[in-house]
Amino acid sequence: MSPTDHAHRQDLIARLFRDEGELARLCREKDWSQTPLGPVDSWSPTLRTVAGLVVASPAPMILLWGSQLVQIYNDSYRKVMGNKHPQGLGQPNRICWPEVWEFNAPIYAGVLERGESFTFENQRLILERNDSPEEAYFTLTFSPVADGDGRIDGILVTVLETTETVKRRQAEDALRESEARYRESERRIAHALEIETVGVLFFDMQSTFLEANDTFLRMTGLTRDALQRGELNSEMVTLPEWMPSTWRAFDELKSNGRFTPYEKELLRPDGSRWWGLFAGAQLSQNECVEFVIDITAHKRAEQARYESEARFHAIADLVPDMLWQADPEGQRVWVNRRWMEYTGQSSQEAIGYGWAETIHPHERSTVLYKYRRAVETGVRFRNEHRMRHADGSYGWFLVEAVPICNDDGEILHWFGSANDIHDQRMTMDRLEDLVAERTQSLADSEERFRLLVTTSAQIIWSTDAQGCASEDSPSWRAFTGQRVDDWLAGRWQDVVHPEDVTPSEQAWQRSIGTGKPFEAEYRLWHARSGHWRWTMARGIPLCDGVGRTLGWFGTNTDIDERKRAEEEVRRMACSLTMAEQEERRRVSQILHDDLQQLLYALQLKLRMVSNRLILDRQRTLADMVADTSGLINQAIATTRQLTVDLSPPILKTEGLGDALEWLQRQMRELHGLDVQLLAQRAMPPIDEDLRVLLFQIVRELLFNVKKHAGVDHATVELKQSDTHLAIHVEDEGLGIPLQAKDTLQESGFGLSSVKERLRQVGGTMKIDSAEGHGMRVHIRVPWRPMQTDNDTEAKWPGND
Repeated sequence: MSPTDHAHRQDLIARLFRDEGELARLCREKDWSQTPLGPVDSWSPTLRTVAGLVVASPAPMILLWGSQLVQIYNDSYRKVMGNKHPQGLGQPNRICWPEVWEFNAPIYAGVLERGESFTFENQRLILERNDSPEEAYFTLTFSPVADGDGRIDGILVTVLETTETVKRRQAEDALRESEARYRESERRIAHALEIETVGVLFFDMQSTFLEANDTFLRMTGLTRDALQRGELNSEMVTLPEWMPSTWRAFDELKSNGRFTPYEKELLRPDGSRWWGLFAGAQLSQNECVEFVIDITAHKRAEQARYESEARFHAIADLVPDMLWQADPEGQRVWVNRRWMEYTGQSSQEAIGYGWAETIHPHERSTVLYKYRRAVETGVRFRNEHRMRHADGSYGWFLVEAVPICNDDGEILHWFGSANDIHDQRMTMDRLEDLVAERTQSLADSEERFRLLVTTSAQIIWSTDAQGCASEDSPSWRAFTGQRVDDWLAGRWQDVVHPEDVTPSEQAWQRSIGTGKPFEAEYRLWHARSGHWRWTMARGIPLCDGVGRTLGWFGTNTDIDERKRAEEEVRRMACSLTMAEQEERRRVSQILHDDLQQLLYALQLKLRMVSNRLILDRQRTLADMVADTSGLINQAIATTRQLTVDLSPPILKTEGLGDALEWLQRQMRELHGLDVQLLAQRAMPPIDEDLRVLLFQIVRELLFNVKKHAGVDHATVELKQSDTHLAIHVEDEGLGIPLQAKDTLQESGFGLSSVKERLRQVGGTMKIDSAEGHGMRVHIRVPWRPMQTDNDTEAKWPGND
């Protein structure tokens, strides 16, 4: 855009949004060309007029324009936006307000398609304008806005928030309803005071008794005369050891207006003791109510049950078997002494499902499944499994559990035992081992046969547990031409491409050491064609019942055609990069040889005209010509810089490190971005097409730092190994949120194109960023083409 056009646009914006408010200022500063509306000078007269009126209006308004309903609003509407401001200015309405799109969509359709107007009074909406859902009410009007030709291009919405009014009305209604409920509550309380099983006591915040029903007086043995004289309080009826619990309840009452129900023991005037369950709440500033239930009989029954259980546990500790008890859900609540002595667990460690830790790891999941199934169905549990001794050894036990039920058939608890059967089980195992030894050979042969059938369409091979060939592989020898003696001697590496021997051998040894499946890509000699061909090798371990590796079975799949196709894609990507660079050079050449020369010639002509005008004393015209000459100087400087930006000459003659040093200077001088460049001193040369691609990627990433990171410095690190080139671009700027990282890698800031171009040449890009902690981009690309062509003159390594 020329300076004249720019000045015209700024003048238009200033006249359109001339108000002094915040939104008028934001509208003047906003780059509208980055919104769906485009630059302001491209707006229709209607849009300009209505937008100016909306921004200047004191009433809360918002204008929605175009097919995407782009938002323009004023200062009065600013409060409605909440935290969505100022991002919502110039934003499509659906993106800004997705939470109310279902309500708005049919209204917008009626206005735009049929020219209808709508009014809603006290409309309830759930908005997320302050980062969390909130209920709000509005009186809304939706009116169509037609362009000069009568076509409806926009919607004018007036918005009056009535949330406070509506909620005040709702509060008044709730108050009236609360008063009615209070009167009803008083009536119910009066009836409650007559209940004969619940004591009711009213007291003040100093614990002085104010009023009580007859039930409470009967429980405590107190008289109504003493109550009416105000002589009674909590300390008179509570045993000293229970007063701390009483004061804690008072503190909770003062803090929360109620206290958690609790039990305590009390003393009657005649010296007898009784137990009560207390719950209370604060009624007013100095009045509280407490409800009391006499639980003396329950506590006595509980004590008797405790004594009975203690006698049972004492007897159970004398039994030589391991005994235990569980609740109705199967959670263990008690184990006897024999359990703790044998397993080494404490009673607390065995509680719940902690006892399961003593089961042998290979059997634990099965035992737990059977046990939980028995608990769910209420049937007897019986199982044989190994349990860990305190010394770490394992022994076999017969474990049984039975449910104990009440008269209604409901399970009250479970009782179980574990009987030592280790000696019997060892005898049975020895017998089974004798049978297993005679059948193992047949079982191994059957398993190998099954795997061979599964992989019969590939190169098939097998080894022992140490990775040595255990039998002949006709398919391997048919593919490679290797002799059977060499294969059985473990010299399979002899027919592997020399560059692939070390990585494939390392991968194979890792799998043998860890027992994890083997997978690797390497080139094998193809005897029939006399070429090296790429294959995918996969191997799986054959294990016995306890996880020991008995041997390995595997296949090699010919993937040479796939690798050829991948290399062709990389070659095409490189050609595309070079074609793009060549086009840049061509455009740069046109700018330099044609346009700049014309501008120089025009500048010379203007100087001649200026000199003539000065001689003719036409100073005004001479000044105008001088101004024009100045603009031409700017145009020459711009085209000169554009020539360099399109095709930096250094890319043609120097290496990537020199090109990045040139880019470092350009970013500092032209864009104010200070770039720290870290590169190896001596780097081998790389192909021009890859050099051009990497230069363009680094330049694009540095432009992103300047535009979006909010900092004026960045770091570029360049490393080169024998096979790969690594580039790291880092800044300490604004960064990106974690939830937006995947979206940025796919579509943001042109990075999707960068990622795809890298993939086509076998490279990768990783973005590491967090909001407020900068961004780091890691690029890794092979700098030598992968060798996939089959050299027709290659010699089979087995025929020296």
